[in-house]
Amino acid sequence: MVFLVMGTLRQLPVVGVFFQIPLLGFFLAAFLVGLLADRLGTMTRRRVSFQRAQRELGGVDTPRNRGKLGALLVNQGSHRAAIAHLRAAAEGEPEVTEWAYRLGCALLGAGQVEDAAAAFARTIELDAGHAYGAPRLRRAEALVVCGRHEEAFAELERFERDYGPSAESAYRRGVALRGGGQKAQARAAFAEVGRLAAAAVRYQKSEARLFALRAFFARVLG
Repeated sequence: MVFLVMGTLRQLPVVGVFFQIPLLGFFLAAFLVGLLADRLGTMTRRRVSFQRAQRELGGVDTPRNRGKLGALLVNQGSHRAAIAHLRAAAEGEPEVTEWAYRLGCALLGAGQVEDAAAAFARTIELDAGHAYGAPRLRRAEALVVCGRHEEAFAELERFERDYGPSAESAYRRGVALRGGGQKAQARAAFAEVGRLAAAAVRYQKSEARLFALRAFFARVLG
């Protein structure tokens, strides 16, 4: 499987050259195959979980049940389908941080980045420490897409001040800096990602390695 993937990726423009380097190409292809297998397994488990929850929760229309269904849809990657459920949950239980956060995730996944940034701002107002600071990371991600790079950088600075840098925060800091025209600082941020990924705790390794790969290509491709 690894050699088949490597052979296919060698045909791609621009990035294909990396897969033509024997050791590097094999390593990158093996990483992508492992990542794909992990994602497929996760998607299968989430689909089964959602189907079971839909049967259990779908019969009673309450903000909490709508929120739980919406959160499961977000986990499945069905962001547009999740929005209505999570809006209902956030409006019905405005004091619940999780619904504001999940609504932001659904909006971000659906490409509605301005609304997503607003939802994450609401999440931070409710509880800045929710999900170990994840609302700041997600808001920074949305702000970069909006072209609001300085605001994104400020969110990332606050996250790293509170929790320390992570592979994701360093990568997103690099993206924000590059978007703001600070190319040298962006490259330095991308250079941090590999080290931070190597130091990530076990349950974060897979995601951290993905950010390391993205940072590698960001540095090489400029």
